[in-house]
Amino acid sequence: MTRRTLWRCTRGVTIVEFALIAPTLLMLICGAIELGHLLFARQVLEGALIEAARAATASMETGENDRSTIMRKSVGDTMKLFPIADGKSITITTTVFADFASVTPEIYTDANKNGKYDAGEPFVDRNKNGKWDPSTPKTGVMGNAGDVVSYTVNYPKAVLFQMVGNAIGYANGVEPLSATTVVRNEALRRKS
Repeated sequence: MTRRTLWRCTRGVTIVEFALIAPTLLMLICGAIELGHLLFARQVLEGALIEAARAATASMETGENDRSTIMRKSVGDTMKLFPIADGKSITITTTVFADFASVTPEIYTDANKNGKYDAGEPFVDRNKNGKWDPSTPKTGVMGNAGDVVSYTVNYPKAVLFQMVGNAIGYANGVEPLSATTVVRNEALRRKS
């Protein structure tokens, strides 16, 4: 073959074009799978936390340690399809409040932009007591009958494709998922 006929030959063009496009195409496909898996895991985690909180608050006769164990087991069982990153574990934090109004602080305008309420800044006085009220937690881990408990679960999900994890900022192999729910503990049942 002469140089001229080699120049006109198109037999290997397809493989060269595929070699140029394949890495990008593979990254897009893996990225779509990773994103879908992440969104699905986030939805399942929210549902798992709600179910775990319901199970933990259903019977106040159960002690705090047992209720915490019930929650951890419930979330872990539901999230089996989504592996935890190596060396990581599920964390569940709880904050107990007297009522739902105590869970969130009153809304204020941060006039000096320092990220916290300062005396004199305007605020919405929900309870009409004339002063700004922060969220006011009580002591305890799981609360007593009638208390409101905020549950937050942090779930360190392992990435499916490390190359995608590197590209989207999860180079350590962990996609940090979290969910929060707030529930009222059930009242104690009276024995007849």
